[in-house]
Amino acid sequence: MQTQLYFWKPLMERHKKDLSMVKDYYDRTKGQFGTIEQEATEYSNSLFNAFPGGEDTDVASVAEWATEKGIEMYETLTIMKSNHLLMTISMLYHIWEQQLIRFTINELQNNFTIDKKAGTFDEVQKLFKLHGVDIITTKSWGKIRELKALVNTVKHGDGDSADRLRKIRPDFFVLEIMGRIDKTDILDLHGAVLLDAYSLQVKEDDLYDYIRATKEF
Repeated sequence: MQTQLYFWKPLMERHKKDLSMVKDYYDRTKGQFGTIEQEATEYSNSLFNAFPGGEDTDVASVAEWATEKGIEMYETLTIMKSNHLLMTISMLYHIWEQQLIRFTINELQNNFTIDKKAGTFDEVQKLFKLHGVDIITTKSWGKIRELKALVNTVKHGDGDSADRLRKIRPDFFVLEIMGRIDKTDILDLHGAVLLDAYSLQVKEDDLYDYIRATKEF
């Protein structure tokens, strides 16, 4: 039986709109992390001012303690800011992948009875190739392959995906501090992504590049 995968234009536009919404979501929410230095400073000051001191209180020690707590707060907020970007990138990839899987299953259901719970990206890739479309030869595949390696690295930490990502985007693993380059591989050092804000040097522009690539696909 001859089957086909027909990606009609209204469906393509709807999928592209869904991918664009990822950018809209990120742009609306990133402002929550725009004042983390101020928040950390205010937290430190509030602890210092609320400390129940007396005549024998060592003010310098209290100030040092409050400053350390402010630094801890800043580090926590920095991790949250980094994870916000990485989780948005992960969401983008999974939306794109699920779009392809759902589209393929719906098309094949025109001729077969298929469990909607079935289907993986690797299977979809094979089905596309059987229908004359080799996903890895598309113009945007290079950037999507990078996106896939990044998302798997975020999920699994240091491993095979991270090694692939190091070859594709070595700059993700190079830390720049006050104009100085530190070539210490933070991910290799700590093993996990989401517990350290400096494990991957991913920027907002990378998210926007991935959005363009998935929409172009």
